[in-house]
Amino acid sequence: MKASLIMKQLITRLKQSSPKQVLVIGDVMIDEYFFGNVNRISPEAPVPILLEEGKEWSLGGAANVAANCKHIGLDVSLIGMINDKDQEGQRFLEQLRINKIALGGIVFSSDRQTTCKRRFLAKNHQVFRLDTETTAPLTPQECAAVKERISALLKPGAIILVSDYAKGMVTSEVMSFIREQAARYQCRILVDPKGPDFEKYYGVDIVKPNLREYHQLVAYFKLPVDHSMQENGRLLCSLLNVQAVIVTLGEKGMIYISPDAYITSPAYKREVYDLTGAGDTVVSFLALGLAHLLPIEDCLQLANNAASLAVSHIKTYAVSLEELINKADEMEEKIFFDWALLKIELDWMRAEGKRVVFTNGCFDIMHPGHMHVLKEAKRLGDILVVGLNGDNSIRRLKGPSRPVNDITFRSTMLAALGMVDFVVAFDEDTPGALLEYIRPDVLVKGGDYEKEKIVGYDLLKSYGGEVHIIDFLPGHSTSNIIKAVTQVAK
Repeated sequence: MKASLIMKQLITRLKQSSPKQVLVIGDVMIDEYFFGNVNRISPEAPVPILLEEGKEWSLGGAANVAANCKHIGLDVSLIGMINDKDQEGQRFLEQLRINKIALGGIVFSSDRQTTCKRRFLAKNHQVFRLDTETTAPLTPQECAAVKERISALLKPGAIILVSDYAKGMVTSEVMSFIREQAARYQCRILVDPKGPDFEKYYGVDIVKPNLREYHQLVAYFKLPVDHSMQENGRLLCSLLNVQAVIVTLGEKGMIYISPDAYITSPAYKREVYDLTGAGDTVVSFLALGLAHLLPIEDCLQLANNAASLAVSHIKTYAVSLEELINKADEMEEKIFFDWALLKIELDWMRAEGKRVVFTNGCFDIMHPGHMHVLKEAKRLGDILVVGLNGDNSIRRLKGPSRPVNDITFRSTMLAALGMVDFVVAFDEDTPGALLEYIRPDVLVKGGDYEKEKIVGYDLLKSYGGEVHIIDFLPGHSTSNIIKAVTQVAK
């Protein structure tokens, strides 16, 4: 089955399911972006001068994870800590409201500084970053407040997503409490880790390091550096008592390692503009898949596809489920021999409000008359589906010497045309059964016909569809072309 269809089926299933709960716990922050131009170097020092043209804010860290989860339909609760008295804390609370994330899990502390990452960009390229933060571990009072929020917000069966940015929020004591509550409420724990204290993640379900963090884990536990990632990954599963380790490899995708499985999932190639928040996107979509009890291969595919979209945008970016569909018009994605797969595509298009047009023919030798009919048919809707007579069908209709070109040749030629969205083959003498199956909005026939005698006329009229006749261009026919070629050959 085509990869895009598999993804569409998966997303349809996710969207039809009831929302699943995810509790995001970790270091929250506000990201501030300064946009401008660099036209000269400072006379005071050999540094560029950025002339500010604009400023924007967005959620960062665990809050960005929560925003991603919210955007893809998860029932999200967020637990983090800020100082609501500083300007950065106020900006953070404003962004939570914009993203419609409840404030009930946010702990306020006057002893901590709200983490803020200020990025300075010239022509969408980052030239400098300035961080303000407090990284001291939680005080006993702060820790107690965090535990109280966890107890209040955790629901049975939820996914607990720990987003650790090493800013002091995710302590050993907090992790121990999370494990206790997870066992009590039968929740799974997914951790996006940060060193240097990796032992605090002991007993969670899945740990998701990036490649740098994986090497830090290997060094922390003094694992053999000459071992393969599969060997060391399984050692890490044992040492941390986790079900699996998922290592993200940037443009190379990700690897899932468990005691009994090793799965590689390649990345989707797209132009990279900004890596900010890519890891947050990955864990959000992994949480989505885990919450819906999807096979791990599907979880990895979701996360990979989403991450490739996130890095193609400036700033942190919340990817939607609909964006995961690869809309590239590759020819192999346009040709269908299985009607059921085509119907999945058309149902998806109709859900987006698209109008489906259908026409059919042999298209044995393409000529200007064909092009005219196809072009005019496309004008009548959004999606043009061309029904193509199979080789056996053409032999029955036109004799044993036809078709001149087989179904593979003819379907490839049609798929190469920009106005054609999908090509579907049928072996019956008429497209009646195909029309009944896909039920287009518009039926188009090229030639001199009476509408009432066109195959499919009664069907379309029964559900409010339209039937149109498009005149052929005079002087163009496949039969005449074949006769002319035959005479030249003699």
